[in-house]
Amino acid sequence: MTIFDKATGNTAIAALSLDKTADQPLHVQLTSQLRDLILSGRIEPDERLPASRALARDLGVSRITVTTAMDQLVAEGYAEGRHGQGVFVVPDLPDNILKSSRPQAAHTITPLPRCKAGAMPFQPAALDDRLFPHEEWSKLLERSWREQGPSGFSQLSPAGHGSLREAIARHLFEWRGLACQPHDVVVTAGGADAVQLLVEALDLQGKRVVLEDPGYGLFYGMLTSAGATVLPQPVDRNGLDPLKLPPASLAIVTPSRHYPLGSSMPLARRLDLISWAGRHDALVVEDDFDSEYRYRGTPLPAMKGLGGKDRVIYLGSFSKVFSPALRLGYLVLPPALTGRVLHILDTRGALASAVAQPALAQFMLSGRFATHIRRMRRIYAARQQALVEAMRTHLDGLLEVEPEAGGMHLTAHFTCELAARMNDVELCELTPRNCLLLRPLSSFCHGTARMQGLLMGYSGFDETELDAASRKLAGLLQA
Repeated sequence: MTIFDKATGNTAIAALSLDKTADQPLHVQLTSQLRDLILSGRIEPDERLPASRALARDLGVSRITVTTAMDQLVAEGYAEGRHGQGVFVVPDLPDNILKSSRPQAAHTITPLPRCKAGAMPFQPAALDDRLFPHEEWSKLLERSWREQGPSGFSQLSPAGHGSLREAIARHLFEWRGLACQPHDVVVTAGGADAVQLLVEALDLQGKRVVLEDPGYGLFYGMLTSAGATVLPQPVDRNGLDPLKLPPASLAIVTPSRHYPLGSSMPLARRLDLISWAGRHDALVVEDDFDSEYRYRGTPLPAMKGLGGKDRVIYLGSFSKVFSPALRLGYLVLPPALTGRVLHILDTRGALASAVAQPALAQFMLSGRFATHIRRMRRIYAARQQALVEAMRTHLDGLLEVEPEAGGMHLTAHFTCELAARMNDVELCELTPRNCLLLRPLSSFCHGTARMQGLLMGYSGFDETELDAASRKLAGLLQA
């Protein structure tokens, strides 16, 4: 409760808070808190205390409670009544009382440093804030907040808002050919939260887990910390080869677009991977992190829709296709796993933001989400082409890059001339102080893979910015 006395203008009174369930009487609580404010100097000598009637109203107590507290302060010598004016802190409190009671004479709040605005060119998976539908989204948030009412958010299922789970199921059927029901969908706080849920639900300690090499480092770290035996398996130009996989309890793959190399797993390998899971009584996590961004050719159907209903867990996220600020993603679970995941969510509580879920559901069910993705897909395709052309113009003989069928970054490889001078980690260390941000491909290798290259993001930057950044990078490498 915020209390502000207009006559005194002292916002320190806002610190007053009485607990009606406590054993200590209310007037004793109020006396103690007012005494502490006086001794700490937050209510100064000769300053008027709040009027008893107004303070009683703001605190939700009887006026007699307030006047009893004021009388006690007067009796203790901290305050005095002035006829027709009110109750004031005495002007001559002994210095030794004030000094001994104050932790320090003055306290200055030092503001935190401001975060640097915006992403730096080539930052992988960066989104362009200028393209986000801010006005439309703010209206949806306001509308959904009103429509939820006083108890709407408190009744939210741990698995997520019902309308959002329905919207996700519709989206997956229309865009990925995946036939699932809302009860199969669990809303998460992004990819890391989804994997943490699976780590707990599957009890992976001591179990073998296959990961792509190179692959997403966050998953590698989380699984290792959970006590799983991680088996990094090298990928080729068609992704992971299921015919070469060892027995394991779980495999996490990116079949639609390998991260970070960008290749797509052919249909035959997807079917082989489902067969591998069946032979070893294993599960497969299909991480479909940005499959909506495909610029050429017809996307292959989701692996979970290829007969892998009981063996494949589908993992999706809104961070790449809408905004990372939402911190929302989802899992589509096999029936046998749903109960375990819901039990964990019931026990620990859901981490996914409840406030944004109904607004996002409205955005998706209205068709505006699909329109937004189609718009971004056209823009990103043009930006990818712009980056390819800029690199061929400014970085010829240094870095080699080819267009990809989708995604938000390109993987560039060193020429022999550049590789003789530096490795990808050394190159990436040069760029931040020049307002560029590159990721070394070698940092994604955790097993036998030893690859050199750069992840160069283009989604967050327009054509002019990409050309200027490519020119700047060329200057650094030619210096």
